Amino acid sequence: MPAAGPSKTKKEVTFEEFQKILDSTPLFMKETPADDDDNPVLQGLRSLVLDGEGDEVATNFKNHGNELYAQKSYRDAVDAYTSGLNAKPTISELRVSLLNNRAASHLALKNYGSVLKDTGLIIALCIQQGETAPIKALYRAAQALIALERWREAKDVVQRAKQIPGEENKVEWRKLDETIESSQKREAEKRERIRREKLSSSALDQAIKSRGLILVKTSSPPDNPHPVHFDPEALPPAPPLHVSGSSASSGSHEIWLPPPIDTTLIYPVFLLYPSHSQSDFITHFSEETSLSDHLNVMFPSVSPTSNSPASPEWDTKREYVTENLVVYVETAQKRLLKAGKDLTLREVIKKAVKESADGSGKPDGMVMRDGLLSFVVLVKGDQEKQWIDQFKAARDKPA
Repeated sequence: MPAAGPSKTKKEVTFEEFQKILDSTPLFMKETPADDDDNPVLQGLRSLVLDGEGDEVATNFKNHGNELYAQKSYRDAVDAYTSGLNAKPTISELRVSLLNNRAASHLALKNYGSVLKDTGLIIALCIQQGETAPIKALYRAAQALIALERWREAKDVVQRAKQIPGEENKVEWRKLDETIESSQKREAEKRERIRREKLSSSALDQAIKSRGLILVKTSSPPDNPHPVHFDPEALPPAPPLHVSGSSASSGSHEIWLPPPIDTTLIYPVFLLYPSHSQSDFITHFSEETSLSDHLNVMFPSVSPTSNSPASPEWDTKREYVTENLVVYVETAQKRLLKAGKDLTLREVIKKAVKESADGSGKPDGMVMRDGLLSFVVLVKGDQEKQWIDQFKAARDKPA
């Protein structure tokens, strides 16, 4: 028999509507609504946290924070622990626990300064109560100090923790000790590397100036992957960047000093062949070697052997043989000097140095332009004379 009264049509519920129902039910909520005073279930849940004495409220917030922390909702966990502290619990252990848990959340968020504030409060509270600070608080303080690269303070915290009975042989402290030691070593090596680089750079500048070279920098210098430097083979073995504390304190370690300014220099050098608009770039020209040393491996001789180099492709007349070549260099004050091919580069540079000839008071010498030296290589005879005449005409032309 059909039921009395009007019949009711069953309403179909879509998936989206079902999801909204779940979302409004506290057990299934993805997030708590900001304001929902009409939801009695929510009000009941809130009362579980907010109702009661300070210690009870603080405990509820602590438990809630622990749940959030377990879900890796660290920012929300910080807020929960802070609310627990704001409830002003009277139990010292509860205050310490809230601070310690908040420090853990801050550590997960990499808020290292906040970690130190909370762990510092914990230590102050424990000192006030005549108690030992919790191991976890010390461990988190050490981790934060390491992250902030405050190695000495981190070392102090670890040492204090290891003095607590039962902690001296814990692997956690040993690992932190190793981290601190390796980081301090790395930092010391970095400082020493920077110190050496500065001193080396200064010594190199002094060495270049002591040679009498005139340094010129242009607005558009070329790329130079092989700048002038001290000859590595002329340098003594360098002591290690970092020396252990025991060796350093005993004074037995060797202190690194920059090279003397008379140490052999290696230059990047251009050899220019203006008659053919060609050039060669010698990346490592030791100042203790001569122009002939390099020309002999670049050009054939009058009497070539099986090991003699071939003529360059651009030398179609085969004029560039070592015995027929002359080398010139221009100084800063436009003097043109013939460079002795058998002299070392150091000697050529020295011979180019001259006191001011134009009354300016500035010394004259070979030019190092943008860190590079340049020489002009010519064939003796007509080619040589023609180029010299052109050079002098351009130099002496009225401005």
